[in-house]
Amino acid sequence: MPDREVLESDGNYKGLLIQYCQERGLSQPRFSETQHGTPDAPSWKVTVYYGDRVHETEDPIPGAKKGAHQFAAKQVLEAINENRERLLAGKMDAPDDVITEDVEISASMEPLEVALPLVTSALTIANERLGTSQPSRYRGVSDTEFSRKLSQLTMQIVRDLMKAADEANIKFPHT
Repeated sequence: MPDREVLESDGNYKGLLIQYCQERGLSQPRFSETQHGTPDAPSWKVTVYYGDRVHETEDPIPGAKKGAHQFAAKQVLEAINENRERLLAGKMDAPDDVITEDVEISASMEPLEVALPLVTSALTIANERLGTSQPSRYRGVSDTEFSRKLSQLTMQIVRDLMKAADEANIKFPHT
C-alpha cells in the first residue's frame, strides 16, 4: 500500500497506517509517547508498535501529541515504502528483510533470455492472481513473503509462456 500517493495524502498518516495493518491482517498499530520540554512547550518522543515491528522517532516532535502521532505514522509509512522499493530493486540487506527461501528452479532448467515487456506482463498477471483472486489467503503474509511468492509465480508464468511459444515455434525478440 504505501507509495507516493500515500505519502502525498491528506495528512492522516495514522489512519493510513491503521488501514495498512488491517489490509495485512496485522493488529492495530499502538502509539506510546514520552513528553519532553515544558507543559507550555511540549515535545513528544513517539514509539509505534505495528505487526512485529517497532519504530521510535529519533528526536522529540514539538507541538501537540496528536501531531506527533501523525508525524511518527508518516515516518513508519515512509520506511515501509523504502523497504518495498529496496526489495523490488533487489537491494535488501537487513537481516529481517532477506528472503530466506530460495526460488525453486530445477537444475535442468536452462537460463532464458526474455524481453522485459514479457516479464512486466507476467509480473502484472502474477500480482493480479495473488492479490485479487484470493486476497484473504495473502492478507496475513509479510511483504517479503508476498514478494517471494510473486517472484516465483512470475517466473513460472514466463517459463510456461516461453515453453508454449517454443512448442508453437514462436520466437520473441530480445529487446
